[in-house]
Amino acid sequence: MSTPEPADESLLAAIARGDLEAFHQLYERYAGRVLACARHLCRDAALAEDVTQEVFTAVWTRAGTFRPDRGSAPAWLFTLTRHKLVDHWRRTGKGAEMEALDDLRPPAQAPEDGDLRLSLRQALAHASPEQREAIEIAYFEGLTYEETAGRLALPLGTLKSRIRLGLRVMRQVLLEAPEMRAERAF
Repeated sequence: MSTPEPADESLLAAIARGDLEAFHQLYERYAGRVLACARHLCRDAALAEDVTQEVFTAVWTRAGTFRPDRGSAPAWLFTLTRHKLVDHWRRTGKGAEMEALDDLRPPAQAPEDGDLRLSLRQALAHASPEQREAIEIAYFEGLTYEETAGRLALPLGTLKSRIRLGLRVMRQVLLEAPEMRAERAF
């Protein structure tokens, strides 16, 4: 019988105490996700690798600042990734890239089965065709807002409004779903 994997919070607490083994475990668990997230956000493989290194350097030096009452470890890592990219873009004067991060939220954990994916697709079906198309291109194809606006021949503000309104519709549908009401009851 194998021993259960330690919780992220336990690993971060151990890292804060200087436990190198805990750092290795957290790194093995999340380095690929952080790299994928950075690549998705900046579309520059070399920069994404640098950012990933900076994120895990920050984890080693700042693990004691993690507060589980404020969010999960993956959300904290996502936030660190986003901040490292924003810092890079500020240093290099590339403010346009920062706009794409304005409404960005941490990616959800991969579901154990297809239920979440199915629920999202069902919720997306309730958005207008224009909203659905914008969301599908921006999120499922992974294009930036600027690239999506270009593909759809829309002003950037119009695209952002369509996406925001479509996500609002999806959120409402998901909150009204019976399984979501049951989860909120706990």
